Amino acid sequence: MTPDLQSALHVFRRGPAILQEALSGASESETTFVTAPGKWTIRQIVRHVADTEIVVGMRLRQIVAEGSPADAPPGTKQPILIPFDQEAWADNLGYAVADPFDAFERFRSVREDTTALLESLPAATFERIGLHPERGAKTLLEWVRIFGAHVERHADQIRGIRDAAAK
Repeated sequence: MTPDLQSALHVFRRGPAILQEALSGASESETTFVTAPGKWTIRQIVRHVADTEIVVGMRLRQIVAEGSPADAPPGTKQPILIPFDQEAWADNLGYAVADPFDAFERFRSVREDTTALLESLPAATFERIGLHPERGAKTLLEWVRIFGAHVERHADQIRGIRDAAAK
């Protein structure tokens, strides 16, 4: 396993710990605090992370099961990764009233399962490609990096909201 792959898997694996640390001890008022009109609350952010993780699990599994490496012959199958409208999900899936701690547990469960799968794969699998209509063709390794960083960005948002709510 290359250092780059090890690093990407480490960041992906630590997602639940990072999110849990950001949420630890959050009060009801912190989880519903709005920093500015149109901005998401902690409740909405954590539910978004949990729902995105379902999509992440599906996308990464598609690449593992159906993907081919970038240097595969022309016409080789590469899965299409379907985008989703996060604002529509937030508006229509009850993000504003979601229990952030329940949503965290859902995220943790899916992330841990996907991490176990990823860590069981041979390094060559991470060269397989998934095609996203908005983000283009990316290797499994690139997607693992993207989704690892996704959680860290939202944990930073949560910390910022908690700081703002304390003022």
